[in-house]
Amino acid sequence: MKNRAWVAVVIFSVFVLGTGTATWACKSAGPNKHVGNVMAIDAKAKTFTIRDAETDHPMTFEATDKLLAELKVNDRVMVGFKEEAGKMIAVEVHS
Repeated sequence: MKNRAWVAVVIFSVFVLGTGTATWACKSAGPNKHVGNVMAIDAKAKTFTIRDAETDHPMTFEATDKLLAELKVNDRVMVGFKEEAGKMIAVEVHS
């Protein structure tokens, strides 16, 4: 009987913790922010692409070498950006 209770606690914990990160989406992050997982990093083009958590669409941002060096594919990030000439430029990235 103790094993059943323990399994129920573990399943409940996984469910609660798992859904918490899924709700960390763009609208709740604020204006000029997007949340998602890093899909690709192109150091030569000075860009990185995330899969947006809210829309599930890829979004590409221009970034400095310093910001790109801190990123890894599959990182979960929140990107603060500005728009210039129709391009999204990352000004901050938080994991």
